[in-house]
Formats: sequence, C-alpha cells, structure tokens
Amino acid sequence: MGIFGRPKSGSWWLRSQKDPRWNCDGRGDLLFSAGLPKEAEAKIELLKKEYGEPPDDLEFGGMKD
Repeated sequence: MGIFGRPKSGSWWLRSQKDPRWNCDGRGDLLFSAGLPKEAEAKIELLKKEYGEPPDDLEFGGMKD
C-alpha cells in the first residue's frame, strides 16, 4: 500500500512451466498483502473458463512502479 493507504500501481504476471497457456501479464493496483490484484484474479477466471483448473505450478509475481 502507498504511504497514505492507497494501492501502488505496477505490473503483475502469471507463470507455469507445465502449461504455458497460462503465462500472461498485466497492470493494475498491487496490494500484495491483500492477495492477487483484481485484474489478475479476473484473468485467472477467464483462463479457467478456457482451459479448466489452473496448473499446480502456477505462480504469481508483481512489481510496483
């Protein structure tokens, strides 16, 4: 979170060695202590509809601006 409680914007990414169809990235508000950014959660839900359940090696990363 920012100095005054506002989220910091930045980049996020999802990576899987087992199923590279899940590899993607985006931008959004990064609140690591609150879990995945809402943009990443939305992308996961979209990918679930297309590919089924996420691979067990799916990892999330992010970097604030």
